[in-house]
Amino acid sequence: MVSLATTAAYAYDGYVFYEKQTTKETREISVPPGQAGTAHKIEWKAAIAPMKPPAGNKHGPEVTWLKVDITKKVLDESSATMTAEPGEVKLQDRAGREWAVPIEPVGNRPTDRLEVGQEYKIQGMAIVPTAVVNEVELSFRPSTYRSDTPTKDLFNREAVEKLGKDVEVLRFRRR
Repeated sequence: MVSLATTAAYAYDGYVFYEKQTTKETREISVPPGQAGTAHKIEWKAAIAPMKPPAGNKHGPEVTWLKVDITKKVLDESSATMTAEPGEVKLQDRAGREWAVPIEPVGNRPTDRLEVGQEYKIQGMAIVPTAVVNEVELSFRPSTYRSDTPTKDLFNREAVEKLGKDVEVLRFRRR
């Protein structure tokens, strides 16, 4: 009976930790068209433009390929170790439908420390219905991961809870 109670307590504790880590608190920051947004002392810019479909494209005229350009610029030395790419990068239309945007960094960039004032490019692309191509808006969650975080801390519950939370979501308006 004691072992059953102990197992139940461990399971409940694990569930509570899992729920805290997977249920994301969100504070949306609305960025006006053509402007830059700031989160964690890092400036972010974004642009969305139609692009030619890649060779071998099997989609018809009902969809449009979009190129997504994101620029990241560290504004303060205290954020220079925030080297991770943003998460949850997506396009969303007025009806709330979402399209994932796979991203990748462009060019050589440091993995341990970014230069203050230097712009770093990130590119992505997505396919959306042609009817919503001019209304979709880009949003993403800037990461608070720091490259100088000791690896052992990433597996320590108390240390993870002390790390900054990824609560900000930047939404780049188009209208």
